[in-house]
Amino acid sequence: MGRLLQALLPGIRDDGDVLAAGLDVNLSRTWGPVPYLPPAIGNVVFADIFGATLDAPLTRAEAMRVPAVARARHIIAGTVARIPLRAYRGGQVLEGTSGPNAAPPWIASTSGATSPYHRLLWTADDQLFYGWSCWALTRGAGGVILNADRIPWGQWSADKAGRVYVDRGDGQHALVNQSTVALIPGPHEGILTSDPGTIRHAADLQRSAAQAAKTPAAYLGLKQTQGNPLPQTSSNPQETTVENTLADWRAARAGLNGGVAFIPLGVEPVELGTFSEHLLTEGRNAAAVDVARIVSLPADLLDAAGPSSLTYATTRDNDQRAIQYGVGLYLSSISAALSQDGMTVHGQEVRFDIEAWLEDPTSGDPAPSRPAVSREPSPAPAPAPEVPA
Repeated sequence: MGRLLQALLPGIRDDGDVLAAGLDVNLSRTWGPVPYLPPAIGNVVFADIFGATLDAPLTRAEAMRVPAVARARHIIAGTVARIPLRAYRGGQVLEGTSGPNAAPPWIASTSGATSPYHRLLWTADDQLFYGWSCWALTRGAGGVILNADRIPWGQWSADKAGRVYVDRGDGQHALVNQSTVALIPGPHEGILTSDPGTIRHAADLQRSAAQAAKTPAAYLGLKQTQGNPLPQTSSNPQETTVENTLADWRAARAGLNGGVAFIPLGVEPVELGTFSEHLLTEGRNAAAVDVARIVSLPADLLDAAGPSSLTYATTRDNDQRAIQYGVGLYLSSISAALSQDGMTVHGQEVRFDIEAWLEDPTSGDPAPSRPAVSREPSPAPAPAPEVPA
């Protein structure tokens, strides 16, 4: 990050330093503010100030622990990264390296901190979770962009005027030369902000399923049937109390001995209920369907649809549906930002070559390129030799 910051700071004084937690990433008031709290202290700050009754902001790490969210992220970000990005002028693809038909050098440049594949992968990830992404730009003669790198989320921020600040290495963000950065707004405010309740609900069901696997008889009571009532606690560690009796039972149920416990005289275990089977099966599936809705993907692509709604579809059909309903939002927002005059020469535009990818979904994979197939017409067959009469 040090080399990247040095490239971003020419001519900028340090008096623009601000803490990341005090910045507002929202620039256009299209959606609400997206404050940034350092992950290591975010939950502690919220618990201390607001108490345990108010949920801390949902983090990406928490969301990615939900299988449906993780699958949606992999489909959206992975698809965006695999579709070839091309430059056009008047509908013509620009493939040259110099002259009027030259493509912007940064599109395919491999001299940056990450590959073009990973740059787009994490740009789409930023937009999905946070609603914004930011790139660091390296310019050459005449201001031409030679290379572009995605700045990791949390290492940059922006004020209400749209000026970008970058982490200078000590947790504080410094104002940088604005021609060395590019903000890329997403199609929405980010799922961590727009609908954290849906993701928390799915996470709660995930935890309930894990708890049910550990303790099938979930709700158990210990009923004292005879003798003097047990004291709640005692200063004598040898005295039997409600507290140490419950502790012994909890330890036995979680132990490796199959949950066998000794029932003392006068105590009767009473099963008060267990987890709902429907909640752990249909409930988790319904939560996955809700996740599919907030990311705008067909539910069956997340393996979230019920048996009655499953329909046969080829891989190409699924690719088309994913782009039509969900991935296309990110393709359009990224290409629109990259087609601005600050990123490309006036008159050029950047688009994803969706048709080429649908014909060959491996064409954008980050793997060694295959030999190009010649598109020159085959030579005409030689004329047949004349036969003497």
